[in-house]
Amino acid sequence: MEDHRSLLIVDDEEDVCLLLKRSFQREFKTVESANLLEEALLIAKRLRPDILLLDNNLPDGLGLNFVEKFKSINPDMYVILFSAMDLHREAIVAGADIFLGKPLNLGVIREVMQRGESQ
Repeated sequence: MEDHRSLLIVDDEEDVCLLLKRSFQREFKTVESANLLEEALLIAKRLRPDILLLDNNLPDGLGLNFVEKFKSINPDMYVILFSAMDLHREAIVAGADIFLGKPLNLGVIREVMQRGESQ
């Protein structure tokens, strides 16, 4: 992965955000996280991330309902939506580039990010 790119992680579990930030900080110039969708939108407007890791179930809404808002900030943003529920079809219809089920696997995340960068 190119190290000039940026990553935004959105999950209400701070431990998940911390784990993902630490796992990918060497591969991205900037890695930021948010625990709420509204907070994430503000960060996205400033950062214009290349890749968004977006949990579906958040305290202030469903990630599915915010994919379009994130894409309007940066149409080239590669959106990876994840959830414990099987929402593959719904995620793609909502505009996500890919859906991942929980529990998350760092190797799989890395693989789909590389796939997104090659598009």
